[in-house]
Order: sequence, then structure tokens, then C-alpha cells
Amino acid sequence: MLKASLALMLSHGQRPRVQLGHHAAIIEFARKSLDPPLALVFALFDRMRRKRNDAFYDVALISRAEAEEAVRVAEDYLKAVSAEIQARIP
Repeated sequence: MLKASLALMLSHGQRPRVQLGHHAAIIEFARKSLDPPLALVFALFDRMRRKRNDAFYDVALISRAEAEEAVRVAEDYLKAVSAEIQARIP
């Protein structure tokens, strides 16, 4: 989802600065650029990011249901970003 958001940003001719917090800047750009109905996707995206960090750097488990939901949301997000980019390209 982060790479799709970066592709969206680049398709607008913008690049994130390589600095601390650049991932947050990419996500914020995507949040502002995509339709408001995707607001729930970004809330879920943030929850998944925190859960991933807990699983990577601490002790946390991700259930099968959470993993399947993450894949479904990511696929839907990729479709939305792809449609947005395709709509802007002549």
C-alpha cells in the first residue's frame, strides 16, 4: 500500500523528501488525493501498520482473519490507486 501511494504521488509529479517521516508524508498525500470514502481504508492502513510493527519489533500475533482482511483491503486500495492514476494519464 505504501508503494502504491508513492506511485500516486509520483504520478502527480511530486516526490517525498528522503527524511525521517517521509512514509507519513506519502500516506498523507494519498489521503488528500483520493476520494473521501477511502478514509476508513486509511484508518485500517494505520492499524495494520502498527500491528505489523508490533509483530516485527515486539511480541504480537496476527490472526488469519486479520491477514486475510489486510490482503482484501490492500487489493481494493491498489485498484483505487490504479484507477486514479489511469484516469489522469491521457
